[in-house]
Amino acid sequence: MHPGLKQLSCNVCSKSFSWENALVNHMRTHTGEKPFSCSVCHKSFAQKSTLNDHQKTHTGEKPYSCSECHRSFARKYALKEHVNQVHRGLKPFTCDVCLKHFSSKTSLTRHMECHLGMKKIVCDVCSKCFSRSDTLTVHMRTHTGEKPFSCSVCHKSFSQTSSLDKHMKVHSGSKEFSCNVCSKHFSQKQSLTVHMNIHSRLNKFTCDVCSKCFFIKSSLESHKKLHSASATFSCPHCSKCFSVKSDLTSHMRTHTREKPFSCHVCQKSFPRKNALDYH
Repeated sequence: MHPGLKQLSCNVCSKSFSWENALVNHMRTHTGEKPFSCSVCHKSFAQKSTLNDHQKTHTGEKPYSCSECHRSFARKYALKEHVNQVHRGLKPFTCDVCLKHFSSKTSLTRHMECHLGMKKIVCDVCSKCFSRSDTLTVHMRTHTGEKPFSCSVCHKSFSQTSSLDKHMKVHSGSKEFSCNVCSKHFSQKQSLTVHMNIHSRLNKFTCDVCSKCFFIKSSLESHKKLHSASATFSCPHCSKCFSVKSDLTSHMRTHTREKPFSCHVCQKSFPRKNALDYH
């Protein structure tokens, strides 16, 4: 507390605050009130700052970039944890029970569950704790790379049955996730989330050369190569330039109408592999 500032106390836990809005925000930890709602998925949050962070999962925005490896993050604390763990090897969070060190507060909190008796089964590779042995079995596959569940149609393998079930919708044609704006249907919730950006007009990344807008930063970065001196591969039909030969090859199909990627279930063809994967 700073001298002279008004002290406001929480009537539930007696914690003190200097500002009324800080007390209002704190009280929501007791009441469970979440007045800030996401306009895309309608998930609610107790604080506006948390909502702002969450909305970046819909826009694809990652404004916090690592100066060492240029990897980007949606949240500032995620960047800080990345730098400490990957580049500095720091482990500033210490367990006061066994003195083991961790690179992030999240890892320490997860570890503490072992000491509190909440989760008693420990992974001998990463020390993550679990309350059930079958959950540990599934987790161990992240270390071993084991994928025991195989698709009967295309034989792609998965580490969990839930992932296989989600994948099978690609073959069955099941599209249970519907856009409430244009009624377009999708087989996966993630595809619907990406699609909703079209209606939300969340085009936050603008090319400073031609002013074209994108809602994913990586799309803007790929686009900007067209303006750079490295765009050395030129289309003989429209003179559009590309910095990567494979991009020119893909582009050429807009002129030739070639569709070399075919769905083995319904035989529909596509000019690009990512379009086939989306289908």
